[in-house]
Amino acid sequence: MVFERLLDSLRQLRGRPLTAFVLSGGGNLGAVQVGMLRALIEYEIKPDLIVGCSVGAVNGAAFASEPDLDGVRRLERIWTRMADGDPDIMPNRRFMPIALQMGRRGHSVYTQDRLRQLLEDELTAERFDELAIPFACIATDLDAASEYWFDDGELIPALLASSALPGLYPPVTVNGRRLFDGGVVNEVPIHRATDLGATTIYLLHVGHLDDRAMDDADRPFDVLAHAYWTARANRLDDELSRLPSTVTLHRLPAGVIPKLRFDDFSEGRALMDQAHRASFAALAALADPA
Repeated sequence: MVFERLLDSLRQLRGRPLTAFVLSGGGNLGAVQVGMLRALIEYEIKPDLIVGCSVGAVNGAAFASEPDLDGVRRLERIWTRMADGDPDIMPNRRFMPIALQMGRRGHSVYTQDRLRQLLEDELTAERFDELAIPFACIATDLDAASEYWFDDGELIPALLASSALPGLYPPVTVNGRRLFDGGVVNEVPIHRATDLGATTIYLLHVGHLDDRAMDDADRPFDVLAHAYWTARANRLDDELSRLPSTVTLHRLPAGVIPKLRFDDFSEGRALMDQAHRASFAALAALADPA
C-alpha cells in the first residue's frame, strides 16, 4: 500500500524509530485533542504518522494536512465555530426529544450534510496523498462486522464513514461497503500504529472512557449507555495490555471532563484550554522528570 511504502521510506531516510499520534473517538469532546495538539507543537513533538477514529479521524486529518501551529489554529477555529453553533452539526435536537427521534422510521436521526460542508470548507487536502504526514483512519464494516481502514483515496468519504455514529448518522457506502463509526469496533486503535512500526506513541484520548460510576443511571437509556461505555473501556484496556514492550506510550491528560449531552458542543473553548494546560504540564514533566 502507498501508506506503508511511505513509512518504509521514512524509516530509511531518517534512520530512526517512528513516532505516532493516535487520536481516539469521543464526539463533542474532540475539542480536547486540539488542546493536546497545541501542547505537542509547543514542545516541538511531531509525528511520523497519525492514526484516528471518528472525531479523532477528523482532527487527525486536519492536523496531518498542516502539522504545525497554523494547523492547530485552524482546528481551534473549527471547534470555536461549532461551539457557537456554526455549523449546528445536530440541528434537529431542539424540536423533538432524542428518545422520540430514535423511534422514528429511517436509518438515522441526523444527516451528515453539515459535517460534510464543514470538512469541504476547512480541510486543505482532498486526498490522503496530499497530506503532509501519513494518516490512517478506521471505520466499521457493518456487514463483515470488522475493522475497515482508510489510508488512500478521497479524504472526506473516509472521515464521514469513520464518524458515522449508528442511529445518529446513516451508514456511508464506500467501495460497496456499508460503513459506520470506527468506535463500534475499536475506538482507540493503538494496534494500527504499532503494526505500522511506531515505537513511540502519544495517545490523544478525550478521557470519556475513564472510570465512571453508575450511581446516576436512573433511566433505561443511562443503563444502555453505561453498558456501551463498559464494552469500549474494556477494549481500551485490552489494547493497552497487548502493547509490545518495545513501544513507549505517553497518554496525554484531558483535564476535568464535564458531563455534557452528546449533542452539546458549546464547551469547546473550555475543553481545548484545559486539555492544553494539562497536557503541557505532562509534557513538561516528561522533559524534566526531576
